[in-house]
Amino acid sequence: MLNKLYAIIPMLLLLSIAVFSQETENATTSTITNTQLPNNAVRILPNSIPAEVNAGLKQIVDAGEGKLIAGEREVLAWAGENYKMSDVGNLINQLQSNLQKQGWTYEVGGTDGGITVFSVFKTNPTRRVVLGFYVPTDDALVLAWTEVLSPNSNTKNENSVQPSTSNAGNFSGGIVGTWTNGNFSLISEKNLSNGAIASRGGSTFKYVFNSNGTFEFIGLANSTMYGCTTSLFNDKRGKYEVNGSTITLVPTKNFWRKQNRCAPNSNSEQNYKLDRETFELRTKTDEYGRSLICLADAKGESCYRKED
Repeated sequence: MLNKLYAIIPMLLLLSIAVFSQETENATTSTITNTQLPNNAVRILPNSIPAEVNAGLKQIVDAGEGKLIAGEREVLAWAGENYKMSDVGNLINQLQSNLQKQGWTYEVGGTDGGITVFSVFKTNPTRRVVLGFYVPTDDALVLAWTEVLSPNSNTKNENSVQPSTSNAGNFSGGIVGTWTNGNFSLISEKNLSNGAIASRGGSTFKYVFNSNGTFEFIGLANSTMYGCTTSLFNDKRGKYEVNGSTITLVPTKNFWRKQNRCAPNSNSEQNYKLDRETFELRTKTDEYGRSLICLADAKGESCYRKED
């Protein structure tokens, strides 16, 4: 399982850096364990959690081979001026101590490639189990965890991935057009060799749904550290099928490119698997009252605004 999680870390780090500048809230107490958090924690809001983080949590739950289902989930981060990677051990120790004060037992499942999988559980007054992982980098400590339940549990939570028919309808006409999603870090990075100033991280994603049933997707995520920029680029194209409130993408192209300006030997390109993807199609309204379309699956939900 650790090897599978390790494979998603490059994209996870790029996307998590991009969301630290927005779509977060200050967090003093965990919503899952109700324990106090180390100082300067922020919580990534549910609609901004990168799909790769949700995928990592899903892989942990799936390791239960059908004996577990995901409940409430939470993604926390420590970043910014008050964060140093040398503080990670102290932050984790503080978290463990606070958990123990609330009756939780913390156990490490394993560490590989910089990612640590762990579990916390308690038996009083009722048995509860939480699984998660954390990843420390020079820029941030990211911690994601989810409560796990038995399949026959009636407990549900708004943060768990559950099928929904809200806002369901026939989208076959309304989905045609160009839809975008993206953000950029407000933190700047200086290239020590030429003095250039650039945003430390950012991402942009665009879907184009054509009236003839074809689609195009372009995704780009950048991360700049110590003047070195790493970029991940995805070009996916094919056909789409809308059936009520679901949409299925049938790709004929799925091209990926990874580039590191300071380590060109690590650059790579590949034509990835052409797997069908099915999403629940939802509509939402942003803070300005504009309509969004949202694509949701077991990995999470991503929303896109229509271009004028």
